[in-house]
Amino acid sequence: MDKEICWDALACRDHQIALATINWLNNCQTRDEFNQALKVALLPLLACNGVFYGRLAGERNTLQLLDSINQSTCCQEGWKRFLHVVLQNLPGEGFICDNVNMSLPVHSANLVECLDGLSSCHHSCDQSWQQSHNNYTLITVFDEGHQSAFRFYFCRLTNHHQIFSQREIELLKILRPALLQTLNFILFREETLNRRKVQSFWSDHADPVVAIRNDGAVLLQSQAFVKAIGPELNLFLSTALNLIQFVQCNQIGYYSFLSKLGKRLYEIKLTLIHSNADYQQDVYFLHLSRVTNKNGKIFNRLDRTGLTSRELEIATLIYQGNSPKDIAEEISLSYHTVRNHIKSIYSKLGVSTRSEMLVKLA
Repeated sequence: MDKEICWDALACRDHQIALATINWLNNCQTRDEFNQALKVALLPLLACNGVFYGRLAGERNTLQLLDSINQSTCCQEGWKRFLHVVLQNLPGEGFICDNVNMSLPVHSANLVECLDGLSSCHHSCDQSWQQSHNNYTLITVFDEGHQSAFRFYFCRLTNHHQIFSQREIELLKILRPALLQTLNFILFREETLNRRKVQSFWSDHADPVVAIRNDGAVLLQSQAFVKAIGPELNLFLSTALNLIQFVQCNQIGYYSFLSKLGKRLYEIKLTLIHSNADYQQDVYFLHLSRVTNKNGKIFNRLDRTGLTSRELEIATLIYQGNSPKDIAEEISLSYHTVRNHIKSIYSKLGVSTRSEMLVKLA
């Protein structure tokens, strides 16, 4: 399916989280950071409670398990049994399967039936484990290349059958390149002898990003972020937490704003990655993009006109060609409120139209 069609099949909210998740994955530098992104961002997005991944090795393409994350009610020992059962009966190389549903029939205490549409197999499993996990469903993400062929298995361990939806399949198609590329690079970094050189390369190509919880805990911060923020880190995090409180109160999942960090101007996109019903342990991802020199000069001119921070943000968006309706959607305000801000901006600038504003700022 074409990528544009994939995007069209998803809601705007899914777009925002998928883009933020891709940026998070692209900035993971260690296995721990990668697993944190899987745990915090991907598993909730796909409504899964477990994931394991590995790479094919040897002439028989045996899956070498690299790591796993278990967030199900299954105890650690039960999770190990689950992995043992599944790993012993995974499809071999060349087998293409997006959805594999595996059921543990209630009336067959020592039987696990694997239904994949092409073949069936049976494994023994004790009754106590089976009764608490009647069904598990897997969706697979894999690398088609001959070298470093990786496999991700996202799992649902439930008491009832839950097939993956088309939305979740499309999300994984979009996330697949970032998943595979990041894992490949992390393993290369772990195995290479010249780790400093790899670290330097990564730092030069990474974006300034940070993932934080609403209690202030930093889950990830790229080196580019630390370099961009410098001594203003605590001030930035304090500002970010205040904004998080604002978006929580207004139930906004996405927010974009402009901020000066040192002498540079950044557009900062804040995305809610994971949320609980009681607003505890919410996770937000912030992606910093440096504003171009031209826009930066315009921002500085506007900054000297006495506009409030909100008016400054709206005036910059007007300059970039956004309509009042677009601005209202972009910054999550009502159309009426944006129109009032625009009237105030024009009054302070001594203009009455966008065209006059552009001429004055030229």
